Amino acid sequence: MHDRRLTPMEHAVQFPRHALSLAALAAVSSLVLTGCGGGDDGDKDGKIEGAQSSKGTPKESVTGQTGDGKGEGEKGERGDFRTSDIKLPADIDLVFDWQQPSDPDKAAALSGAADYMRALRHGTVKQDPKDPVLARHTVPLQSAETYATTKIKMDVDDGYTLTGKERFYRENVGDVADGRLVEVSFCSDQTDFFGKEVKGGKVLRTGKSPLNYTHLSLVMQKPTKATDPWKARTLEREGKAVKKCKE
Repeated sequence: MHDRRLTPMEHAVQFPRHALSLAALAAVSSLVLTGCGGGDDGDKDGKIEGAQSSKGTPKESVTGQTGDGKGEGEKGERGDFRTSDIKLPADIDLVFDWQQPSDPDKAAALSGAADYMRALRHGTVKQDPKDPVLARHTVPLQSAETYATTKIKMDVDDGYTLTGKERFYRENVGDVADGRLVEVSFCSDQTDFFGKEVKGGKVLRTGKSPLNYTHLSLVMQKPTKATDPWKARTLEREGKAVKKCKE
């Protein structure tokens, strides 16, 4: 955090706004899926067809829990973003104002997206860019992992951790493409989310700013084993997303 006016999300590697959305991934799938970093989920099919977004309609506010939860749901059949086994400190509150999809794959993909954000924060708290929790929720050598590890490393190098409340809302969950990929997009509001010095515990409070609003799109990848979580594959990020995210 070289500039203390930056929010925790802004203090990170900046990927271009067009970085590997599901549509882009479909266009270059034969290279992306069989090239470097296919991951441990065994990508075999080089084509992805029928990528189509499907808007979720938020109805009720649901608080995401950071304590002990069931994570992927009973027998791994269905995800639930409201529960997770990723533990965060009591002074970090990640709130997911999302609606639970009825489709099991979409629900699991949304749960995976929530756990990616939890794992990203977990890595900073643990001061470990190679945090095993993060590794469990990302496809190796893809942009979602690169973004997370780079951001965590910057926090570690600068001696910062996190504190406060971060709110996620306006989720959109796309249709399942190729039986294993789902694009999940959402907004983040960091108005009450701050960096904190690891040594001394000083909280670096910031005022209201366009920097507080971020729009993210993740391509989530279905695991080969039902008991494993959906993993974040690619990430597209738009900072200062006031038009998309300010209510």
